[in-house]
Formats: sequence, structure tokens, C-alpha cells
Amino acid sequence: MSFKANWAYDFSCDQPLETIGAAFNDAGPWQWQLRDSYIYGDYLNARPAPGVHLRVHEYPQAFYKGPREQGFLALLQIETDSLLDKAEIDAVFQGLLNRVMATGITEIEPYD
Repeated sequence: MSFKANWAYDFSCDQPLETIGAAFNDAGPWQWQLRDSYIYGDYLNARPAPGVHLRVHEYPQAFYKGPREQGFLALLQIETDSLLDKAEIDAVFQGLLNRVMATGITEIEPYD
């Protein structure tokens, strides 16, 4: 799979993952689902359009640790043939982070 955009964020939030997911869904326009993974533990997943993959992981969980002792990581990926671009996805995602009062938002290397 090749991507025209592949980026990630590290951030803090005082709310648990389930509450973040509910707030994201209330705000729209995307629908988020709580999932679990052997490697990443519980995480939020959204597929807002064909070829767009968004995930939010809480750490530390399972075998993955983030850059700090606790917090969240978000991975945003847009496949090459998607009609959406990074600016469109990022604007909505940044609005969602503001809605849950995320702090310390830092762009990091994609981790997938």
C-alpha cells in the first residue's frame, strides 16, 4: 500500500479513550469505532472515505510504548488513489483534538 500522505501525532488528554471516541462521534463528520489489537491494545478507528485510514492509540498498552509514559498517538494515512488530501483530513482531525481539549499535540514520525 502506498500513501500520498502518512503522518502521526502524539498528544495528551485527560479523558479515557472511550470518552474521546464518543466526543469524536458527537462532533462528526466521521464515525469512530473502538477496536482492539494484540500489539496496540484498544484503539479508535475511522475510515472517513475510501483510502483514508485514521487510528488513535492510547499508550502504554500491549507491546507498544509512546514517547512519554502515558498519552495518545494518532496515525493518519491517505492512500495514493484517494480523492482527499492531507490538509482536508488534518483540519477536521485538529478540530476533533480541540473538542476533547487535547494538549501537547506534537507531530511525530508515523509508527505503523
